[in-house]
Amino acid sequence: MDYNQLFALVLQYAGLLGITAIGVAGAAFGLFKWFGGKWLENKFTERLQNLKAEQDQAIRMVQSTIDREVHRAKKLYDNEFTALSESWRLLRTAYDLSASTIGSMQANVGRMNEAELERHLVKRGMEEWQRAELQALEGEERQDEYWRWSEWQRAVECDKTWRECRRQIDSTSIFFPAGFTEKFRAINEMICASNVEFEERIRQHKVPQYGVTLDRFESTKKLRAEGLVMMDELEGMVRNRLWSVAKEGD
Repeated sequence: MDYNQLFALVLQYAGLLGITAIGVAGAAFGLFKWFGGKWLENKFTERLQNLKAEQDQAIRMVQSTIDREVHRAKKLYDNEFTALSESWRLLRTAYDLSASTIGSMQANVGRMNEAELERHLVKRGMEEWQRAELQALEGEERQDEYWRWSEWQRAVECDKTWRECRRQIDSTSIFFPAGFTEKFRAINEMICASNVEFEERIRQHKVPQYGVTLDRFESTKKLRAEGLVMMDELEGMVRNRLWSVAKEGD
């Protein structure tokens, strides 16, 4: 309703009330003032309600956006925490296994009688046909064969753990902070090189020419020296990151 309509309505009410032309101006002014005040008040109330509704809607939209971002951030933090902690656990296990292949301690099966040898081999998990073949050997020949079998078990375990660690890094490194993936991969590659070298040492056991012109432990020594420094550095990075993520998550 505009002011022209309001004025016409006032005149209409003045006519209905029987107000003469002389008094219409005063009556019109009073009615106009009363109607105009009510109209402005209603308009103000309506506008205020509209503004409040718009404000409530804006607040709900902002809150919904904040809730989505908080939920998204929490999921990212959870994924990062899990990815880093599990990757570090597997890397630590793979490193320790591979670094320890530079030394070997074996039971002296060459001096065991058949009953002692059988108990020992069963405890180690050797297959029946392998036990039969080993028991047919004696002395140093038996000891060498047992050494090869035992070291191959270690090599298989090293390779299995390394592959598990590599798969973990490949599948979850997307959640790593910047700079972590490269360090994980670098150490993982050093472990792989050590494992390959270890397998070759087993194949070349007691071959006179092997190792004459090269260092048979070159990759494993590198893993134990340079790799250890990298492991210590990465451990500090992972620890600091996990605790910072935990605090931010709180």
